[in-house]
Amino acid sequence: MRNDHWVALCYHDVRAATNASGGGPERFAVPVAAFERMLDTIQSLGFRGCSLAEARTVVDARRVAITFDDATQSQFERAMPALRERGMTASVYVVTDWVGRPGYMDWDQLRQIKDWGMSVQSHSKSHPFLSELGRERLQDELALSRERLDRELRQETAEIAFPGGDAPRRSLRAMIRACGYCVAVGSRWGVNIDGRESVGFLRRCTVRGDLDPDTARQYVLADPRLAWKQHPREFVLRSLRSTLGPSRYARWRRRLLDAVTAPVAAGG
Repeated sequence: MRNDHWVALCYHDVRAATNASGGGPERFAVPVAAFERMLDTIQSLGFRGCSLAEARTVVDARRVAITFDDATQSQFERAMPALRERGMTASVYVVTDWVGRPGYMDWDQLRQIKDWGMSVQSHSKSHPFLSELGRERLQDELALSRERLDRELRQETAEIAFPGGDAPRRSLRAMIRACGYCVAVGSRWGVNIDGRESVGFLRRCTVRGDLDPDTARQYVLADPRLAWKQHPREFVLRSLRSTLGPSRYARWRRRLLDAVTAPVAAGG
């Protein structure tokens, strides 16, 4: 992979262990051993594991951006120590209404990880599907989240990761920059290229489950075979989402996953 091309990994929960057949949040969790294995793979291949902000600014370098959505306690307790042990940083995208709730980091913990060199950025105010919002509600989700992060962390928040990877409607996307964000992050699979984020939203590769070492290498090296597998799947899911709408699609997908995983969980 060329040095001006780089991958951003997207994580959610980092747990002591995961159920491979689980649905819901379990589907997006990774066991801490697999997370640590990914970090070691990044190092062994001569890449730097870093925040998205660093990946965007340190050009002509072999780097992998490490990002987390939702700012969960599991990230604080398991992922942050693993990163610090290896001298790596990451970006954490925060739903400001969730800060301090059970299972999520509080403001003191967010200040702590910022002191450790992590980038703390916005994941909206309350985690709605942004494409379903009108102008006034979208303004609140974008602006109030950024204002709270700026006030609590004494910073100028520059990035937003879309909840569920769902961008605002095209007619309202100018509000992203109007609300003070310089960078918008989605969940579409792919490689980022230095100087090209103005063309569209930055891409991230979602990591799920207990990746084996070979697959971890494929993620870091942006092996095109992974994209060949992911792009047809993304096309089908985007088409369904466009037809059903994000909320109906999410309910349909949750029911389907629950139906598929229930017999496994019951030993069927």
